[in-house]
Formats: sequence, structure tokens, C-alpha cells
Amino acid sequence: MERSQAWLLYVLAGAVAFAAVLGAWYVAGRLTGEEPAPERSGFLAAVQLTVPGEDGPVAALLAVQDPEGGDPGVYLIPPDLLLEGPNGEYVFAADAMAAGDLAADLGRVVDAPIDAVHTVPVSDLGEWAGTTELQVDLEKPVSVDLQSGVLVVKDGGTVSVADLPAVFSSPGANRRELTALQTAVVDAALEAAALRPVAERRRLTGSSASPSVEGATLADVVARMTSATAVVETFPAGTRVAEGQFAFVPKPAEIQANITRRSPAYDAAVTVQVLNGSGRVGAGEAVVEKLASLDVDLPAPLNADSFSYAQTQILAGAETLPVARDIRAILGRGVVLDGPDLPDGMVQVIVGHDFKAQESGTKDQP
Repeated sequence: MERSQAWLLYVLAGAVAFAAVLGAWYVAGRLTGEEPAPERSGFLAAVQLTVPGEDGPVAALLAVQDPEGGDPGVYLIPPDLLLEGPNGEYVFAADAMAAGDLAADLGRVVDAPIDAVHTVPVSDLGEWAGTTELQVDLEKPVSVDLQSGVLVVKDGGTVSVADLPAVFSSPGANRRELTALQTAVVDAALEAAALRPVAERRRLTGSSASPSVEGATLADVVARMTSATAVVETFPAGTRVAEGQFAFVPKPAEIQANITRRSPAYDAAVTVQVLNGSGRVGAGEAVVEKLASLDVDLPAPLNADSFSYAQTQILAGAETLPVARDIRAILGRGVVLDGPDLPDGMVQVIVGHDFKAQESGTKDQP
């Protein structure tokens, strides 16, 4: 009985000591103001923009935030962007937004789920920016029809926040130029908003927003879009005119590289590990950038066992030979070899001296 009591006392003493240490750590953290950093999580969220007098949204913004907390991307979605319907048919973004199907139709194009969809007036861009004028950067002047006349916006010129509904609802004689102006306006608004305190921006996002589907809140999305590190671009797409109908046509390779792989839900069947075997600074990163259009996991590049590889080697693990050949075609050089010691679903690219990081083209593809 005495031995049992002694063991019980030992266990109780250990538990009390552990609780004391844990409590001291917690109190010290509270007193010093240090709290564990929250886990980072990514999202793909759409913000639909509306103007008075229009039946549905006239454009949208796709906010892309990767789970690692990298710089967010913001992509303007014009109304004449072609999306994909449930049966594989083409659907204009304007029709998808009017029908409430933007999340599903856009998700098929980016091959990743859209976590949230919000709807706000386009005038909220001015509210977020806290200004009445937005200075824009343009490659060429753009003309917009207003009730007061024709507005010609040049590089470095300004657009009044009061004119935003007209800028975003105008059909525009040149859709490419008008979309470039709209993208520049969004960029200017988010850049100006980034200069404001975070608390002010969060207070502005609750008044006019429509309820969101389950996912990132509007406040979270705006906070990331106005983080001063966001890159604002038009959604990756080319253009075409068929039977007099203009349309933006999505570019799958650019979408895969810049949007799909940054989704929190992205999980590829093949992993490509790039190793720098040449010793040239930036060679591994350059190869990773070139391979970003592939549907593969691309971890950060590492150094090879030596820097004496003269020729680039592409080692294919089990059932990865097609991917290895695609890599050979993209790089335009290298030899594809069997990698019997590699795990299943793994391709290893050892960058040799034959690869130059500044090369922009390939030898096998136009």
C-alpha cells in the first residue's frame, strides 16, 4: 500500500509540475503580447461588381490566395469571358453571374473550387480606396462613352470614382482596351486602399456586401486584395470573334500556372522535384517557372549532389514517363532516363550546364 501511495504521489507531482509549466508559458505569452501565429489558409474567391440599372453583375474579380501566404493575385473577369457550363458548353461570364452560377462555371475553367462568391457595387472600389480620383497606368489611351461626353483616359491620367459605373457598364468599341482600363482602375483602387489602416478597410466591407457562400469572408478577401503585395491582371485569356461575337477565350496553361496550382484544394498525382546540378544561381527556379503549366506538384528546387552535370537529366519514376517527356518538350533539352529508385509518382529533374536560365523559348515547341 505504501508503494502504491508513493507511485500515486509521483504521478500527481508530475501532473502538477506540467500544469505549472504550461500555465507559466501561457501567462508569459499573454503578458508579452506574443500569441501563436494563426495557421495560414488559402482561397479562391470571386467578388462580383454591379452598377445601377443593370440586371446582373457587369464584371468580377477573382482573388487567389495560396495556402502558404504568398503574394495574392487579383484577376479581372470581363463579362464576355467564356466559361464552361455543366454539360461542357460555352457560357459567358455575364450569363453565369446573372444566373448565380459563377462559382460552378468558373470553377470548371480553373479546375479548382471557388470558395466564396460576394457581390458589391463597383462604387465600393472608391470606398475602399478612400478617394474620389484613381490614377491609372495604361499602355495606350482608352475612350469611354459617358453621359457628359467621351472620356479619353491616357497613361497616368485619372478616372473619377463617380464614373466607375459607366466605365464598367460601357460596351466599348474596343473590348480589349476597355478591359485593360477596367483592370488598371481595379489596380489603382486596391493600391490606394493598401495605404489605409486595415481596420478602416474591414469596416467598409460589411455594409453593401451580399451574403457569401461558405468560405472566405468579404473582409478577409478585401484584406488580402489590398495587402500592397497583390498583383492585379486581366484573367488569362486570348480573344476571338466568331460570327460577329467577341469573346475572351481562357488560356489553360497560364491558368494552371497562376491560378489552379495556388488553390488550397490542388493535389496533383505526380511530383516533379527540380535539382540544380549546374551551380548557376537561379537555374532551379527558372526550370520550376517553365514547368508551372504542368498539372504536377512543384516543390521548391534543391541543389543536386554535385554541380558537374553537363547535360540535364529527367529521371522518371513509375508511371511518370509521359510527364517526363512533357518536361523534355518544355525545356527543349535533356535526356529522359528511368529512375528505378524514385518513389511512385515522382519525376526528378537535374538541371545541367546545357540549360540557360535566360532562355525563353524551346527547341521542340513553337
